[in-house]
Amino acid sequence: MATDPSVLISLDYAPGVQRDGTVFDSSSCIDALWCRWRLGRPRKIGGFSQITNTLVGVPRRIHMLYDGFRVFVHVGTTNGIQQFVLDPYGNLLNSADRTPVGFLPSPANGWTIDAIFDTTSAAVQLVAHYVQDVGFLSIPTTSVPLIGLLTDTAPLVPFSDPTPSSGTWVQPKISGGIVCVQPYVFDFDTAGLVQWSAPNLPLYLGVTGGTTGAGQARISAQKIVQGMPIRGGGAQQPAVVFWTISEVITGVFIGGTPVFAFSTLSPSSSILSSDVIVEYDGLYFWAGVDRFLVFNGTVNEVPNKQNQDWFFDNINRAYAARSFAFKVPRYGEIWFCAPLFDATECSHAVIFNVRENYWYDTILPNGGRSCGFTAQGIPFPLMGGVDPDGVHGYKLWLHESGVDEVVGSTVAPIRSFFEGPWLGAPKGQQPNNEGSSIQMLEPDFTQRGDLTVTIIGAPNSRAPLQTGPAVPIKQVATTPQEQFPGFKQSSRLFRIRVESNELGGTYIAGKNILHTIPAKDMRMFS
Repeated sequence: MATDPSVLISLDYAPGVQRDGTVFDSSSCIDALWCRWRLGRPRKIGGFSQITNTLVGVPRRIHMLYDGFRVFVHVGTTNGIQQFVLDPYGNLLNSADRTPVGFLPSPANGWTIDAIFDTTSAAVQLVAHYVQDVGFLSIPTTSVPLIGLLTDTAPLVPFSDPTPSSGTWVQPKISGGIVCVQPYVFDFDTAGLVQWSAPNLPLYLGVTGGTTGAGQARISAQKIVQGMPIRGGGAQQPAVVFWTISEVITGVFIGGTPVFAFSTLSPSSSILSSDVIVEYDGLYFWAGVDRFLVFNGTVNEVPNKQNQDWFFDNINRAYAARSFAFKVPRYGEIWFCAPLFDATECSHAVIFNVRENYWYDTILPNGGRSCGFTAQGIPFPLMGGVDPDGVHGYKLWLHESGVDEVVGSTVAPIRSFFEGPWLGAPKGQQPNNEGSSIQMLEPDFTQRGDLTVTIIGAPNSRAPLQTGPAVPIKQVATTPQEQFPGFKQSSRLFRIRVESNELGGTYIAGKNILHTIPAKDMRMFS
């Protein structure tokens, strides 16, 4: 009885995409596009749809707040600030231009935007600040923070004299930005200056002396570029964390005349841009200038053995201050988006899967993205586009919605693929010089639409690639040949690429099995 010569290879790659090191050494996928990993297996990232194409400039910061069945979205751009009101499903209801009188447009304009309850007006106020720090993070240019009712449509106005009950008010004019740490508004500036308002009285920002609770402190010699609220001791004991160019500093409410006490947690940190910090379940992740970091009470490096070198070696440093980050909690992801290679806007995202502890990456669609905001009140994150349509303006996109790209009534497929590591006898636990005749794939996919699988071969890791035909993996297999896609290729080394590029197409990979037969005396050279 003849012995079956088949060798079955289980395509159980290590999760994520390996960019660092050599391709031959990788046990993870060596390339992917619009693909994430869940439960250790690749799957297509969700689709995106255009909310509007009427942004008057490149969007740089997004803020969302939820009011009943309405979602108020404010977008700070290079040319102003605009409001978009959405329903809970991301559909646009109306919009307004809230750009203040006297606004100075600039391609270098960056924004901080937040919201706070104001006792004086008994309403939620939108607080915003813009400064030309997108080109150079430590620039000392200053501007006055802006304020206006969050649900109003009128232009924002600069902070004005609140005639405080006690103390002295000086209009704040700062180079850093603002952050709301309920019930206080903080601003931050060059040479480590921070100021805070009286509780629930945002216009008291800039008041010193007296008994209102407003004040200021000089907490560093460096410019402060970002601040975020952290868990303190409850609603009446707020806490804040600040990032300077090279430090991480916390502030905790202690009451009395100091009001807040500040402590330097790291005197030798770094930060890539003012918009690369993401809070994830009480932890604060960000991209430094040469590594990824996390604050969890102390500052620590986030290990990244998959694409750290690739990311930082290829950032276009002249435009690195345009980098941003956001999270997709449904899949446990943090996206760090940056301009790589010769791009001037964010062209790629490296993605850290916090839940499963591995990394992957993707090219960003439509020429790139310029800002993002995490899904909260609606189940979809928002991202700003960098490609104006030539008639109206820049775009605001709703992500993780469906599986296609939707612009009005036009629907287009989104290409997604993953390409595995080198396989073959030289990569085995006991390497040998045998080649392989690749016979067929025993596919295991949850899929919509047809996929294609391509065998890429080479006699050695440095030889020119020999790419075979794209063989379909049918959504519905009606013949034995469609159940087990076949190949007619032999190679000493080979790898597998699976691709989806159909309208309505998506996939989740399972345990795929490749059938091969040993082929003797394969050449090592082409």
